[in-house]
Amino acid sequence: MTEKDHLDFLETRLEHLQKEKSETLKALEGVLSVRNIHISLNKLENSEILIDNAYNKMTNLVKLKNAGFFLVEENTGHFTPSRFYPEADKNKLVEEIDRLILDNTFSMAIKSNSAVIIKSKELGSYVMLHVMATVSRTRGVFIAQLDMPKENIPDAVFPLITIIMHDTAHQIESFELYNRNKTANKMLSETVSHLEASERKLRNFNEKLEAEVFNRTKELKETNELLENEITERKKIEKLLMQQKEALQTLNETLENRVQIETENRRKSERILHEQSKLAAMGQMMKAVAHQWRQPLNSLGLLVQDMLDEYDHNGISETYLKDNVDKCLKLLMHMSTTIDEFTELVRTDSGKDYFDIINSAKEVISLLERQYNGLGIFFELRIPEQCLSASDTISIRGDAGMFKQILINLLSNSKDAILERLERSKAEKGSIVIDIKCLGEHTSVEIEDNGGGIPENIIDRVFEPYFTTKKQGKGTGIGLYMSRLVVQEQMQGAITVRNSAAGSVFTITLPSADKQTN
Repeated sequence: MTEKDHLDFLETRLEHLQKEKSETLKALEGVLSVRNIHISLNKLENSEILIDNAYNKMTNLVKLKNAGFFLVEENTGHFTPSRFYPEADKNKLVEEIDRLILDNTFSMAIKSNSAVIIKSKELGSYVMLHVMATVSRTRGVFIAQLDMPKENIPDAVFPLITIIMHDTAHQIESFELYNRNKTANKMLSETVSHLEASERKLRNFNEKLEAEVFNRTKELKETNELLENEITERKKIEKLLMQQKEALQTLNETLENRVQIETENRRKSERILHEQSKLAAMGQMMKAVAHQWRQPLNSLGLLVQDMLDEYDHNGISETYLKDNVDKCLKLLMHMSTTIDEFTELVRTDSGKDYFDIINSAKEVISLLERQYNGLGIFFELRIPEQCLSASDTISIRGDAGMFKQILINLLSNSKDAILERLERSKAEKGSIVIDIKCLGEHTSVEIEDNGGGIPENIIDRVFEPYFTTKKQGKGTGIGLYMSRLVVQEQMQGAITVRNSAAGSVFTITLPSADKQTN
């Protein structure tokens, strides 16, 4: 082998080792990037605390004589006794499970995915069964002996029980996954240590190789310095140009595809958030409708009972019957009007139609006013005379349904803040002022409440997705984010927030109908 061949071999070997070093570092970075997954579960020793929390939540909903949890073994699929309250009733509940398995009640409870209550002859009381399952698999079953009549359990409690059971199943599954990841992380740590040792060996070898190349080059330099330097430099330049060309070509091939993927992902996320926001607004509207229907339904019930009593004691005269029928019809017309108002609120307008912002605000107030007044919160709608035309309307181009949903969401936030302040006796009554203003080329809607305002250290974050100041389970953090998205992108407007002396002020600014662009 000639000296030139030996030099070429050393250069090739050096290039190979440098590439191997780069791949090793990438592997190390990949390992380190997943070490913090499920770090929030690192304080749990076992899943018993999750089951204890589930039991404590159940006792807040239903009075129980005793209760027990049976968890599914992953390897066998069998239901194994886990935790019992009290432990002394374990055998009693295990025997009851065996009986329920034999008469297929246990299988029915697993399939129903909801609370199943039966009368137990052996225990002499009602027994509740509920499966604990995730989307992927069944995690266990909950059994309890009720300490109250079945009829005394409110209907609203059963969905909460289902939520507790499903949430517990997900927590148990997350804990198991965390333990698996913990074991995997330990193995990865050992691998990282091995790779780090390999890196040190590789670095030492590279240093030795570089020293050898340097010494050999120095020996050859005396006879062929100019020629070797030119060849070396040309190879480096050609190699660098080739690498840059390949990197540029790869980037050009993938960049457009990545942009399309990220754009589509963003659109999907926005659609999901929009649907969640619509559901939240729908829930607020349904509460208002239910509140407006409750009193007429009670009145109808009293009229019917009164007609029966009148018939039993005096008979029913034509005048009495006509009077009561008229009263019933008036109540039914009131309920029908509520349905019309609700239907108008949820109507989705296609395209960018024009809508009256004053009428939209009045429709929202009409739907929510009775409910809010019952909570001690009162509306005030302000419309300056200079804003009114001959027809008493202010025309805005956009989707009236979306605007009403945004307004309902803002009013709901004000309601929650005011109720919290009323509970602390820091205000005598709640007040929400809706102030519509004409600003030349724009129209603004200000919603001002006396709920105490938003802390200054977080007021700039209220429009961020999934950011909420409400207690866990009372807010999703998407309402204000979606409101800003719709106002900015679909209505070409803006939404801002500031604090006043008594509370917060949300301002929606929209261009006038003749100033909007397509």
